[in-house]
Amino acid sequence: MATVRSSLSHDERTAQEPREARLEPVTVSRIDAVNSTIRLIRLSAMKPDHTLKFLPGQWLDVFIPSLPKAGGFTITSTPSDQGKPTSQRPAYFELAIQKSTNPPAQWLWKPESEILNEQIIVRTGGSFVWPPPGLDVTGIEQVVLVAGGVGINPLISIFAHLMSLSNRPKKVRFVYGSKVEEGPIKASRILFLTRLMDLIKKQGDGSVQLDLFLTGTSQKEIDAATGLPQHVKSGRIEKDDLEAAIGGDRSVRQATVAYVCGPPAMTDQFVGFLSTRDGMDKRKVLCEKWW
Repeated sequence: MATVRSSLSHDERTAQEPREARLEPVTVSRIDAVNSTIRLIRLSAMKPDHTLKFLPGQWLDVFIPSLPKAGGFTITSTPSDQGKPTSQRPAYFELAIQKSTNPPAQWLWKPESEILNEQIIVRTGGSFVWPPPGLDVTGIEQVVLVAGGVGINPLISIFAHLMSLSNRPKKVRFVYGSKVEEGPIKASRILFLTRLMDLIKKQGDGSVQLDLFLTGTSQKEIDAATGLPQHVKSGRIEKDDLEAAIGGDRSVRQATVAYVCGPPAMTDQFVGFLSTRDGMDKRKVLCEKWW
């Protein structure tokens, strides 16, 4: 049964969240299929030298002319991905859109020929970001990112941004649970997995670790697959896995920030668990709720 909150529109659910005042006109400039239910969409700035401002982890209000209410979609790119905007490579937002009955998502899942180069209006917002609001990042030694399914969307932006920093926290742990589609297991068909692996490979110093949990398959199938990260298990993320992710050192836990994003029950359970671990500060256990 849907809750009252889940029946609200994106605008109503996020009414108390910070938003930019400025509206940005953008065009649908690129569409890439990840699998049968998720596609990546690039929204490029209309002005070639214009920089799109946002923080890693934020979302967009997406205003589609034919629809009465805005949709809400998380930005999966990072501010630094834009580089220096030019006419050949304008600034852009990247979104990962899951197929659903939500009208804005349905519009963004129309055939490519119907929406490529179409203009829409967007606005940035949200407080589930890096740097974490109200916290001194110089005192953070470890960042733990916990994602379930498309809950990876804000976390891939935060993670990629962290990987670009020369003075990031000493340890970064990414715990990612995803359901695999039927057929052979391929990293390219699991949302952002190849991007995660590429970013970690570039670090090469052991300070960053990815723990992947796959449902809809068996450990035997996982072991037979190629091109997956080192740490992969069949099944859901469990509390013991979170315990391992934050580590046993109390002083490190005290200097840890955890971000959790996923389905409602998972998010509530994991936030409650992490907030009560010895040494963890509940103010440093952050979550994004889109329901």
